[in-house]
Amino acid sequence: MIKLADFLLYHESIPDYDKSHIDNGTTPPIIYKICSCIRETFCLSYGIRKNNNLYLFIKDQNALTLFIGNELRYLGPDERSQALLLNKALGKARNNSKLKNYSWTESTPGIRVKILNNFNSFLLYLNSLNFPRLMFICDPISLYDMPFLYHMFDLPKIKELEQLKHIKESFFIFPSNNQDLSEFLKSLVHIYPSMLELVTLVPLNKIKATEEKILYVNFQIDQLGSAK
Repeated sequence: MIKLADFLLYHESIPDYDKSHIDNGTTPPIIYKICSCIRETFCLSYGIRKNNNLYLFIKDQNALTLFIGNELRYLGPDERSQALLLNKALGKARNNSKLKNYSWTESTPGIRVKILNNFNSFLLYLNSLNFPRLMFICDPISLYDMPFLYHMFDLPKIKELEQLKHIKESFFIFPSNNQDLSEFLKSLVHIYPSMLELVTLVPLNKIKATEEKILYVNFQIDQLGSAK
């Protein structure tokens, strides 16, 4: 089965939470934002997008979680079940030091976690996926907002999503905001500058919420599929 889309959610940090927060209605809002992104990545009215994969990287924990569409089980369309599955995965990563830099550990079917040594390890892993291009889906931005790029020979390209070709062969990265985008690229330039050649910045001028950006990317991919 050919994968249609691989997505990455990138967050500098997220607050801890547990089942009692979910049951009491005090789950941190960012968790429900992430759950909305999970839902828009996978959930259809009639089933699951089995061809999609979703990565979630939390930088201050060096925690990487992977949702594999064709292996997912127990993922319901409601936020509570999504938050519980996410909490179990993040809890397994936090509480098991043996996960560090080892192979993936399954949390529940289709959801795997690992802890990396540092951000350098994360970039090395990202590079090992061998995607020919990295599409950063972001809010409107100018390269002038990122002065650390000025000395680079090849600045990243800025293109509209509708102008892109071969989007099925791309890896879509969704920073939570443009500040996180800037921090990601700054680390990339300092640690692994050759990866900058793979980067394209794709601003969505009228779409603000990350989950809606994911929905729009899925729509564009669906349109390409139906056009064949």
